[in-house]
Amino acid sequence: MINKNVAQPVIFHFSFDPLPESLYFPSKNIMRVLAISDIHVDHAANLEWVKHLSRWDYTEDALIVAGDISDRLSHLETTFELLKQRFAEVCFVPGNHELWIRNDGFSDSFQKFHAILNICQQHDVRITPFLFGARSSHPVWIVPLFGWYLKPEDGPGSLFLPKPGEDPSLAMWADHYHVKWPAGITNSTAVRYFLRFNVENGFSSSGYPVITFSHFLPRQELIFPENFDPVEARKHDRFPQFNFSRVAGCWQLDEQLRALGSTRHIYGHQHRNRHREINGVTYISHCLGYPVEWQDNADPVLPKVVWESS
Repeated sequence: MINKNVAQPVIFHFSFDPLPESLYFPSKNIMRVLAISDIHVDHAANLEWVKHLSRWDYTEDALIVAGDISDRLSHLETTFELLKQRFAEVCFVPGNHELWIRNDGFSDSFQKFHAILNICQQHDVRITPFLFGARSSHPVWIVPLFGWYLKPEDGPGSLFLPKPGEDPSLAMWADHYHVKWPAGITNSTAVRYFLRFNVENGFSSSGYPVITFSHFLPRQELIFPENFDPVEARKHDRFPQFNFSRVAGCWQLDEQLRALGSTRHIYGHQHRNRHREINGVTYISHCLGYPVEWQDNADPVLPKVVWESS
């Protein structure tokens, strides 16, 4: 029987959520560059994915976002704010979705492109070459490459490969309806316009390693996995009339990244993960994609480490 006149010991019951490893172990001075593309936060589940990224695990890291966050500038700004709270640096290039014109007050996609660059600058998101870890013993250049895709009818540089049964008009391709160039501008003109930014940045690596990134693909080989079986692929093709190679990217991007001395290139656009070495350059694609493409994965999708200091 408890004697109420005697003070009883107070028992506290604690419940702990697991803390990130970075709080248990101090920084090891290892710098990392991570990458993700095609996060499409117009889908509520994808915006929640961004919000649930750790606030502790990436505080010394740089994140490359290789395009296609959203065509809505308000969503773009929200995503930049969330990512800047989690990463030391955020680097970005617009994808095709960012340049869609859908009742947002812009006269054309070039005008919107420059508005996006202004938003990046306002949020301290990197859109020009910079030396990550400049004060460390292992700095690395991160170099964004703007671009667009060349269709087969646009001239040299297209990544086009014929596909049996394809619809050459690309009637299902949303860019046909939402990307609006100024009068007289074609895809080939747009490609030259964007590529010019990459030449005019006056970049010199000074002997440090270089990571480049673009939204669009720089090579035909990257469209397919290394063990590609066309017969098997046709059995599982959900869109047999759509030929992605018509809108994949352009060879000029590969010429530029090699001229810059890049040994690692990050890209997006296709919603296919790739990791492939070709003639001295490692090409990496790591996307989130639409919810139907990632929500059933056994392992959670997280930004991929594409470089770390030794």
